[in-house]
Amino acid sequence: MKIVVAPDSFKGNMRSAQVCEIVKKAILQEMSDAEVVSVPMADGGEGTVEAVVAATGGTFESLKVCGPLGDPVEAQYGLLPDGTAIMEMASASGIELVPADRLNPMEATTYGTGELLRHLLEEGHTSIVMGIGGSATVDGGVGMAQALGYRFFDARGEETRVLVEIHSIDDSQVLPELENAKIRIACDVTNPLTGPNGAAAIFGPQKGATPEMVEVLDAGLANLQKLLGVAGAPGDGAAGGLGYGLRAFCNAEILPGAALIADTVGLSDALAGTDLLITGEGRTDGQTASGKLCSVLAGMAREHGAKSLLLSGALQGELDLFTDTFDYAFSISAGHTSLEACIAHAPEDLAFTARNLFHFAAR
Repeated sequence: MKIVVAPDSFKGNMRSAQVCEIVKKAILQEMSDAEVVSVPMADGGEGTVEAVVAATGGTFESLKVCGPLGDPVEAQYGLLPDGTAIMEMASASGIELVPADRLNPMEATTYGTGELLRHLLEEGHTSIVMGIGGSATVDGGVGMAQALGYRFFDARGEETRVLVEIHSIDDSQVLPELENAKIRIACDVTNPLTGPNGAAAIFGPQKGATPEMVEVLDAGLANLQKLLGVAGAPGDGAAGGLGYGLRAFCNAEILPGAALIADTVGLSDALAGTDLLITGEGRTDGQTASGKLCSVLAGMAREHGAKSLLLSGALQGELDLFTDTFDYAFSISAGHTSLEACIAHAPEDLAFTARNLFHFAAR
């Protein structure tokens, strides 16, 4: 029996590579002759680099860059065997890098993301995959663009990075290597750049924006789009408008995160001849069936004639949706009465659930 284990991370708890190890060990304890293939997965958020490097046998590298509030941070990226470079903006400009009491999207910048991208381009990497989940910013990618050589001026001709003040943009000093780069963006949201469903209104408050800040930021993003003249597209509002900035400044392509990462790690090849796909995530609800990672993988398994098994930290919402999406769906929760207890015991609960299922299957 061939089994592919391809989970997402259990956010705030277990990375996808750890989930793979636990599930694989549990399976082999009960079904020692099974062929178990581990393919850690991600959708473009935190942990994407770690998952893809683990899945492909790539190498980790790091670079000291400007953090979201200007403090230096060590940003990690990966180099894959096929020559692709993978990075995640969360490593350079992510919300996890900022203490809760310092969150301020009026000040946070994607400059460090641009520094990391510039480094890869200067090193000769022309195929780059970037995850853009987990940002602390709402700067439309202006900080990133500055790191690549773009200059922004106000009406007085002075340089600025304040979105509402930008009056003109100079691209005469842009890094020339950018022109030949193929940059693909793993993005799991479809929000537009501006408006009630845009970057500032939907994601600004979780990054510390007050209602007044949201208005200013939205107006600034609208000003940026007017100056650049690049029409909007789904995903532009991701990462505080970095999605739009990457398209406008870098000619990048925004793609559904789950499908792009699956392609990058070669999941389709791994699924050839597979009997069962095991996937999982920290919590599964109605959104999972609407294009989230686990449902995308279940669809891929079906295309390869394989069954799909979901192991989730919690199943919430309409339970019928899970059986419509997966062949089998189980919560690993062992009756804990608090979220903290669920998180603390998740590794052992996952191991118990997986081993219990395959103990039954082996009989």
